[in-house]
Amino acid sequence: MQTIDLKLLKELTAIQGEPCISIYMPTHRVHPANATDPITFKNLYKKTLQYTKDNKLNRHEKLIQPLEKLIDDKNFWDHNDEGLAIFVSSQDTQILRLPQKVQEITCVADSFCVKPLFKLYHENQPYYLLALALDDVKLYKGDKYQIEELDIKDKVPTGMKEALGAELTNNHLHGNVVEGAGLHGYMEKSQEADIDMDRFFRKIDQAILEHYPMPPDIPLLLVTLPEHQNHFIRISKHNNFAPIHIDINPHSLTKAALLEKIQEGFDGILEKRKKELLERYQLALSENLSSVDINDVVRDVIDGKVEVLCIENGKSIDGHIDMEEREIVHHDGQYTDVINELSCLAFNYGGNVIVLDKEEMPSEAGAFTINRY
Repeated sequence: MQTIDLKLLKELTAIQGEPCISIYMPTHRVHPANATDPITFKNLYKKTLQYTKDNKLNRHEKLIQPLEKLIDDKNFWDHNDEGLAIFVSSQDTQILRLPQKVQEITCVADSFCVKPLFKLYHENQPYYLLALALDDVKLYKGDKYQIEELDIKDKVPTGMKEALGAELTNNHLHGNVVEGAGLHGYMEKSQEADIDMDRFFRKIDQAILEHYPMPPDIPLLLVTLPEHQNHFIRISKHNNFAPIHIDINPHSLTKAALLEKIQEGFDGILEKRKKELLERYQLALSENLSSVDINDVVRDVIDGKVEVLCIENGKSIDGHIDMEEREIVHHDGQYTDVINELSCLAFNYGGNVIVLDKEEMPSEAGAFTINRY
């Protein structure tokens, strides 16, 4: 499964003004359900090919014909995820296996249909995960749909004894014991434990910083017992901790259960961000910094005003944007989707494209803006 990241979106939206084919379809991971996937693709292939023939789109027709070989490629269909997206241009063919079900879409145009990818991009936060216990340390790289354990052997200590060795206090006594003189230099057991933990956590933190430097946009998620959470964060040199913390012994959970807890945390953050976004929209509307009418949205996007473009999930508007006339044209011989065109334009002009479900949208227009000016 390829990650839907900023680099991929820039590559796909950069292709403009040349024949492009986009195909989306739901798929199935396991047999016997996945036996229907080649049939679904065959029907979409035939539908798209016939459209190019009926409209005499010869250059598009040449692009799609090589995809016919996929229909009978058993190995290809044995490795499905939840969805499939195929993008074909004269430059390249990209095939993406998607972690979520998608609607069936066939698009024959002079740019790619990318709007379903914006939802996947914003909802699928990549992260590193540090599963921290005093006797078992693991580091993962993950996203909303999967976590993969990294091999940290000989790079990051996997337990306190390995990390501290001879530095590990084990008798909680410091100084000499002289017969008849009592104990001198006694240190409370809890103090010794805290000192050992400080040393241990610092070694873990330093090793991760050295061997697994993390980009600033990818957070570190900490899963550990409650009494260790603040302790580790206090001594850590990392400055990109995730806004959620999971207070539990990480090794008491299966990988699937751990992933479920992570998803719950990030889903909560996503809902909070959506609420804040709609509050921003209401404020922008009162300050004439928002558009809801689709024709106004088109002009705002073309003028580069848009900081955030919100689009309705699954919504399409037939037509084409005439850049010179700054309007939607419905009968100029070009068939495309206005919502997709707006998404690509806003993204390429530095705007943020957010996908909301129908019930979350403040109007039925299919799109609204929050403008910079």
